[in-house]
Amino acid sequence: MLNLDSEIDLSLFFKWWWQQLSFLVPRKFQEALARDKSLLVVEFTPVTAKISFVKQQQETALGEFAFNELAKEELQSLIASHKEYSDAKVVLRVPENLSVMQDVFLPAAAESNLHQVMTYELDRYTPFNVEQVYFDFIKLGPANNKALIHLLLILVKKDSLENMYQHSLSLGLQPFYSDSAARIVNPAEAKSQYNLLPKDLCQKANKKPLFIMLGAAFVTLVLLIVLMILPGTRATDQLNELKQRARKVGAVAQEIESSKKSIDYLFQATQALIDKKRAASSVIELMETVSEVFGDDTWVSNWRLYNNTLQLTGQSGSASNLITSLEKTKLFKNTKFISPVTKDRRSGLERFKISTEVIKEQHADAEAE
Repeated sequence: MLNLDSEIDLSLFFKWWWQQLSFLVPRKFQEALARDKSLLVVEFTPVTAKISFVKQQQETALGEFAFNELAKEELQSLIASHKEYSDAKVVLRVPENLSVMQDVFLPAAAESNLHQVMTYELDRYTPFNVEQVYFDFIKLGPANNKALIHLLLILVKKDSLENMYQHSLSLGLQPFYSDSAARIVNPAEAKSQYNLLPKDLCQKANKKPLFIMLGAAFVTLVLLIVLMILPGTRATDQLNELKQRARKVGAVAQEIESSKKSIDYLFQATQALIDKKRAASSVIELMETVSEVFGDDTWVSNWRLYNNTLQLTGQSGSASNLITSLEKTKLFKNTKFISPVTKDRRSGLERFKISTEVIKEQHADAEAE
């Protein structure tokens, strides 16, 4: 028997309608919509980030990347070499064991202001308050009791999500949104949408391509109307005029895009120059400190600084005293020999190879001074 009280999902009808009429839509327009739904998914382990490219439910693993500058350059080079990667939206995916899901039933009268109500009622349904977690919810519809509305609440601790967010930024990736591996957002289904990241942390969508695309669609629509209404020569003249205007609009749009790319390139080049200058200054200060500590009876023949680890190779009249001397500066820790100390027969000095870690906090203070 037909149940007249059942909820009708109109989205299924419109999805079917779009599939039947999609052949009328220009291919470039369809490709633009497909690019808008492609994703770069970032998943975290304790020491690496796993990056995957997802398009039309097909997943391609791009690899695992550590949280350092070398991995960042490798990842950004990979993204830059594939346009579909650079066009994809970045998704920060919270591991299932770090997220919590909870069924919540609220009065139907609260439907117009669900987020604010959930903010006040959060500590009633979970062990957390709004200061401890980021949360969002999916509206599952009315409960069996029509006076209630059924929500699926998803939350994650703030410190966990913020730590993953910073790791994502360190790789040059700013997320559009964040979801949980326990409940993955499907871009094609509006009812599955939620976002654990607050709006001020999300990357803002670049709407200029959308405006250009809508403008082009509008011009196309105007051209079709002109073709159907205006007769003969008059229609042809109007059509040519509109085409010229469309070309001018396209040229202006391309100039704007070219100017934006030039500004972005100049900003990146300036930032890279500033970073190199800072790095060079800090390395010089470290070299001066090591020179003062080692004294005149010690020569360094090889110097290597990588990821805050400094390796020194050279000769000294008393290599065994160098470890203590470096540790006393409060700029280094975990100082050790990484190869046996041997005596050079020609010079009579002891050959050494030392590894030490540069203390970040102290090093930052030295740079500030």
